[in-house]
Amino acid sequence: MKTRTSKQTEDTILRSALICLFSRFAGQPFKLEQARQAASGNLGGADILAALPLLLDSGVVSAVRKAWGEKLYYLPLPRLLGIPYIEAYPPLREQDSEGITLRREAGAGLALDLFHCLAWIAKHGLRITAKGTIHQKERSRLQGLIGLCDEDVAGLGLNYPHADVYPPAFAVVLDMLLAGGLIVKDRPNWQLHFERLSSWLSRDSQEMNEQLLLELLQRYVPADTGLQHVALRLVAADLQSGQWYSLDELLNSLQEHGLLDQELTTEQKSWIDAWLEALCGFGFIELGGIMAEGTAFRWLLDREGLALLGRRSMVVSELTRTGSPADDSSSEGKHGLPIRIIVQPDFEILVPPELPFTVRFELEACAEHITTDVMSVYRISRSAVEQAARLGRSVQDMLDFLSRYAVTVPESVRNALEQWGKEIGRTELVEAQLLRCVDVEAAERIASMAELGGKLERIGPLHFIVIGGQSVEIIKRLEAERLAPVSSALVGSERRDYPRLLDDHSVFAENKRPHHLAFDHTSETQGWIYKGADLHFYEPEHRMPDLEELFPGLASLPSIWWKESRSYHLSTARKLVELALKWQARLKVNTGGERLICLPLSLEGEEMWRLKVRCLSISLEDGNEEAVRLLAPQEWQGIQLVLPEGIRQADH
Repeated sequence: MKTRTSKQTEDTILRSALICLFSRFAGQPFKLEQARQAASGNLGGADILAALPLLLDSGVVSAVRKAWGEKLYYLPLPRLLGIPYIEAYPPLREQDSEGITLRREAGAGLALDLFHCLAWIAKHGLRITAKGTIHQKERSRLQGLIGLCDEDVAGLGLNYPHADVYPPAFAVVLDMLLAGGLIVKDRPNWQLHFERLSSWLSRDSQEMNEQLLLELLQRYVPADTGLQHVALRLVAADLQSGQWYSLDELLNSLQEHGLLDQELTTEQKSWIDAWLEALCGFGFIELGGIMAEGTAFRWLLDREGLALLGRRSMVVSELTRTGSPADDSSSEGKHGLPIRIIVQPDFEILVPPELPFTVRFELEACAEHITTDVMSVYRISRSAVEQAARLGRSVQDMLDFLSRYAVTVPESVRNALEQWGKEIGRTELVEAQLLRCVDVEAAERIASMAELGGKLERIGPLHFIVIGGQSVEIIKRLEAERLAPVSSALVGSERRDYPRLLDDHSVFAENKRPHHLAFDHTSETQGWIYKGADLHFYEPEHRMPDLEELFPGLASLPSIWWKESRSYHLSTARKLVELALKWQARLKVNTGGERLICLPLSLEGEEMWRLKVRCLSISLEDGNEEAVRLLAPQEWQGIQLVLPEGIRQADH
């Protein structure tokens, strides 16, 4: 049983090992030999390797295996966000806002761009060409909905398929849809994944932004340790939302602590500037100018939730998590009151930013989107009612929806909807050229129209067959009588199956059709932009490294070498020292009554060799008082190999 002191020492070593690995590699992969070289301060490379199994077991460190068996270890970025690494980063001062000029406001937000695209796809579908790209007309319509600009992300140097077809901003939005599994390919279309759509839209904008930011950090930051430290320092939760900070101070502090190269390359400088522009375009930060011509930034997004998200996440993105559909009728605002839309007598609808996305998604089905600012504006119109009918929503559905989620429904709006309901959606021209009426009154009126004689044949109380392909003439006559089919503008087109996210769970039984869910579970949520390390190509490694792998030669190690301090023959002492150098293990050296704890640095000379060491303080928690010395074997009375705590307890 471990004593309290040994447990505290072990925790100190684990924490120190994590800081060393994080400082040296950030989220970059490393081999065991490289892990030894990450040691600093009183910690030796042997201490880091001894801590590795515990770090792997806790999930803080992960491993992959290449095809030929080579292992790579890394700190998963989601977990980095959930660990208090702030002690590895020096603090930053809050800047005086009076000395800062706002240079660029944040964009509307990546989450909103995804929402608009999802709603449009639900309404219109998304066709794929023979080359595997989205049709130009539909691509252009989607691009018009995206607030993110190409200039916001062009400087990131992202590589993706069909770069000659998709501009950078569109590619990023499409990548996020793919990464979340929100759309899946089903030739000749992209289809919505209804369960994931419901789960995603049931989140609030804060949760969406946190998960999008995590996804961007994992896949858009280059495989460069210094740039990863810049990106991680920018999102650290100690930076308060709404407060200005200096980019130059951030970079200088990382350089002073050895986390960033003293001289940045032109490419690194360009990427850092481009990353800030991208974060601004994504709606996360605002950029300003400091009087001394420096760059300032301030967060609009509270990042404390990233830590919780990081603790929940491993390698799989939180975007892929599915859940139950949400009924947001009870969603409340900051003051505990339900969040409502405002329907005005002029048919415009004002939407507060806190309105749940599931409610707004339904609003997209039955109202025209006009603009988005602090408040979004929609409009009810006759064409919007026609759209709703094509998407399976009756006027009564619309009235029920508005009554449920609006502060009030003006009488003028209610009357107009009821009138349009008498004129729209009462008939439908189906592909079989069957004219179907929804009530006997409409059927009798059509049957009494002499002009339609010879063009229609009544086959039942509510149905007529179109004769001789004369649908165009029939539609013109029905339009004059305000009885035109809803699909008159798109004769023969299929009715859209727009998801009902506010209904009960049985809606998924209606929407689950084989052609909607024909996708490959192994690749559906991969996305297609990946700029970081290519770890996702390799197989996860779950087997723990054994002691012999961590410390080659441990099985044949004479126990006396580490159990007591004593003098040895010159050749034996050299073998002991060479092993300590190989393992980067500490040594205890007694010389002239002085007991030294040191890390071996190198051996100098052959027959008359000397050992170069860095002397350490006795305790890991003491200050790091370093001194480099040269020790000759003749100078010491005893030498002892200091094994890490966990290794000492193992049987040899």
